[in-house]
Amino acid sequence: MRREESRAALEGARVVYVYHNEIDTRGENAETESDTFHATHDAIDELGNLVRYLINSLQVNYLLVTADHGFLFTESRVTETDRSELEDKPAGTVKAKKRYLIGKGLPEPQMAWHGQTSVTAKCAGAMEFWIPKGTNRFHFTGGARFIHGGAMPQEVVVPVITVRQARSGEAREKTRIRTVPVSVLGSQHRITTPSHRFRLVQMEAVSERARAATVKVAIYDGEQVVSSIETLTFSSKSANPEEREQSVMLTLRDQTFDKHRRYQLQIRDASTDFSVVQYDVVIDRAIADDF
Repeated sequence: MRREESRAALEGARVVYVYHNEIDTRGENAETESDTFHATHDAIDELGNLVRYLINSLQVNYLLVTADHGFLFTESRVTETDRSELEDKPAGTVKAKKRYLIGKGLPEPQMAWHGQTSVTAKCAGAMEFWIPKGTNRFHFTGGARFIHGGAMPQEVVVPVITVRQARSGEAREKTRIRTVPVSVLGSQHRITTPSHRFRLVQMEAVSERARAATVKVAIYDGEQVVSSIETLTFSSKSANPEEREQSVMLTLRDQTFDKHRRYQLQIRDASTDFSVVQYDVVIDRAIADDF
């Protein structure tokens, strides 16, 4: 729509719903499910552009951005071991999907969790459900690498982002200020010695709208730190990316490491300890492991 058409469509409305379905459309199709991460990236960009258009062009001053559900996605193809042993739909089934089955009078299963919607969702109607355990699927119809509808945290926890229009000039200026992003150079990081050097780069120069970043860098096994923790400040104003590079030496803790396990190199905000970026790391201490 043109701006005038958009304003006419919103005129008199107190609440407007905008439905965006890019991720489900591509993720639930067997031919395009491998594109799920790209679909997620595109959806974020499109929603960001939409928020800016609504605020800047249509004078909308309050938005909520959320989702109906989350999802699970695996890069590798699923196999029969990912399928729950469900030969036929049980008697009483009303609806059956990859990650759930609902009905009335369902029998007690061995390969799934059994519950009642009156308990989990306070619903009337005496409906029951089955949910496959872990990340299993009842069947592989459609896309099988992209799934949702179960009870895993990734499926049921959704973001709720509140966007308000800044009224004063000072408030608007604060919303424009951000911290410079930091990235790690290289890929397929493999550590073979007790200490390893990583090269980090400040992705843009410090400016009026991009403030310096102080970060903590370390290697993690889940939430456990398995290396030294080093603190760096990125405050370069140079336009040359090479002049914004820094290196950091991390020393592994004296413990046994599994070369088949994926550890993570994390860059965390020094003030909040929140992980802003992370990379998979392989620790292959062959000599140390053999002895």
